[in-house]
Amino acid sequence: MVPIFFPAIAAEKKEEKVPMIKVIPDTGTVLVVEDEEIVMNVNRAMLERLGYRVLEAKTGKETIDIIKNFEGDIDIALLDVKLPDMEGGMIYPLIKKTRPNTKVIVCSGYSMDGPAQEILYAGAEDFIQKPFSFGSLSAKLKTVL
Repeated sequence: MVPIFFPAIAAEKKEEKVPMIKVIPDTGTVLVVEDEEIVMNVNRAMLERLGYRVLEAKTGKETIDIIKNFEGDIDIALLDVKLPDMEGGMIYPLIKKTRPNTKVIVCSGYSMDGPAQEILYAGAEDFIQKPFSFGSLSAKLKTVL
């Protein structure tokens, strides 16, 4: 037997190209009203990456406590339509009464019909369908602000 040796050649490295989203940090405070922990965590991560300060409320009661007691401005509230203790339609007027300058974006895994539409008719600034992407959230926030 005769050994045969082949020269080692480095394989060409192929890199997968992922589209980049340009992140321009914003400032401001966003109140996320969401009862699902996973959704809350994802929303918080996206908002913090965008440069926002995030306040979290998992129930209607927590939302009311924050809007009454938080000592800074709340620029936007991302308001889920369905919460364990209260409907978003009951929370919306309380937000606007206590903090009339806070913009409200209604969030729902359902269509814009029904409860979400009622909140929009009452004066909420916009609607975003869950689940939403980083890019669509960023665009929606810029539109509303």
